[in-house]
Amino acid sequence: MLDQLVNAVVLGGIYLLFSSGLTLSWGVLDVLNLAHGSIFMFGAFSVYLLLRDSGTALGLPVLVVLAAAVGAVLSTLLQLLVFGPLRRRAASRGQAELGVLIASIGAGLLPVAVALNLADAEVVNLPGDTAATAVHQWGPIRISTLQIAIVVLAVVLAGVLAWWIARTRSGRALRTIAVDPATADLLGIPVARLSVLTMAISGALAGGGGLLLAANANAIEPHMGDGLLLKAFAVIVLGGVGSIVGAAVGAFVLAFAETFAVAYVSGEARDVIAFALILAVLVLRPQGLVPRAAWQRA
Repeated sequence: MLDQLVNAVVLGGIYLLFSSGLTLSWGVLDVLNLAHGSIFMFGAFSVYLLLRDSGTALGLPVLVVLAAAVGAVLSTLLQLLVFGPLRRRAASRGQAELGVLIASIGAGLLPVAVALNLADAEVVNLPGDTAATAVHQWGPIRISTLQIAIVVLAVVLAGVLAWWIARTRSGRALRTIAVDPATADLLGIPVARLSVLTMAISGALAGGGGLLLAANANAIEPHMGDGLLLKAFAVIVLGGVGSIVGAAVGAFVLAFAETFAVAYVSGEARDVIAFALILAVLVLRPQGLVPRAAWQRA
């Protein structure tokens, strides 16, 4: 029982790391970035390439920062070269959303194609003892230092993001952009710059989270981010679109539901749980489990 609790908490941390960036871009910029999973994967894969080709031995914290930087660069380029121009040229908000959605699907294929062509095998491992961490045993509870770091980092980053959005001047500007980007621009808010910043943070969370997941599983696979997109949608719908606190609640609710379904029902029930929770929340509480503030998108 305690082992299942530990597994659920760690899985919730992974879901939260993945979905925090997506809920930030979707809730604030109205950008449903389906390339998020590919950026998540490529953050880890870029570190694999660096270690494989250079033979450099770097600590895991440094590698997480490098993976986050790769994710931030990729998301920034997407915003500057694809999403931003599409939104400016669109005749309506609906057309802009559809264009961004389709473009993100195409953009997400590029990192996957690069990984498929450069990988030594279908599934690769981080070289050396990069993923090796100490394992702690407290009675029946067994957990590694890396797993503790994943959970702590996910919760701390979610708290910092929630504080930033709610309490800082740039966060208040982002709340204005979430309500009406055109009005925000007229008020002198640097919409383009804040949009790039938001996407960079989203990408950094994806890239760093991808490396942590790869280190925890000691495996990198070009499509490793695809399955997590469904989980992220479930997390965001559960918590409420645009709510960082809601994403945290949704991540752990989904993780606990899945873990105990696999343990006490069957492994096949895992994805069914995600779909069932999405449908239940959409029918019974479409605003999400955490009430949304008035600034957030309806």
